[in-house]
Amino acid sequence: MKTASFVFLLTILSAYASPFKGVKLEYRFVLGDDYTMTQVTRQTIKQIIMGTEQGGENAYSGEMNFKVIEITSSGARLETQFLKLKNSSKTVMGDVTMDSEGAEDNPQNKVFKTMMKKPFVITMNKAGIVENVEGAENLWSGMDDLGLDEATLNTMKQTLEQLLGENSLKNSFEQAMVFYADKNVSKGDTWDSKNAFPMEFPIVVNNSWILSEVSGSTAKVDAEGIYTTIDKEKPINLPNGIKAKIDLKGKQSIRSNVT
Repeated sequence: MKTASFVFLLTILSAYASPFKGVKLEYRFVLGDDYTMTQVTRQTIKQIIMGTEQGGENAYSGEMNFKVIEITSSGARLETQFLKLKNSSKTVMGDVTMDSEGAEDNPQNKVFKTMMKKPFVITMNKAGIVENVEGAENLWSGMDDLGLDEATLNTMKQTLEQLLGENSLKNSFEQAMVFYADKNVSKGDTWDSKNAFPMEFPIVVNNSWILSEVSGSTAKVDAEGIYTTIDKEKPINLPNGIKAKIDLKGKQSIRSNVT
């Protein structure tokens, strides 16, 4: 599996210390501030099933709104809402697209549409770690009223619990955020972070970050990540009662401009 990159616009500011001692990069939160983040993720998947190589593609895009509702000792609590959400996958089993701005008569689109602008809360520290997610169940409230048949509804709920449960949301947001070091850093300094895959899969990504450039009040923070399967024998539950085992590996690259 290869994850090309995460591209996002994040207007949360970073703080800088004396240039002679390096810079202290961190998220700074102000009560009442309002932010918008746009994330685009593309994955190319190659897998071998029963001796046959098979390919697939995943594409995810979303637009989210964050509002600082409380300052905490380590960071802030942010009221969060999805404004747009689209997920497309191409596999040997067929193509599936769920789009909050797609056609109204598509059952998958209906599910994403009902999730828009439903608030939940994430607690995030200054380094970019999501400490807690509250109210994720709000995202699929009202789904019983969409007029879907029971089998489709159950499949959708199971899929959403995998993709958008509290643990998956925590991991997804952490992967979308720049992770900052807990000390002052200078150009060329590196630090590490580890994230779980944003679903209930036994996969982690180990990122090596670097402060690649500092110019005035802006900086470039980049990362190279390695995906590793930590438990190849762990069974996972997929929609429609399918059970599977995962053995994936790959790389990702992150390029970020921060101010």
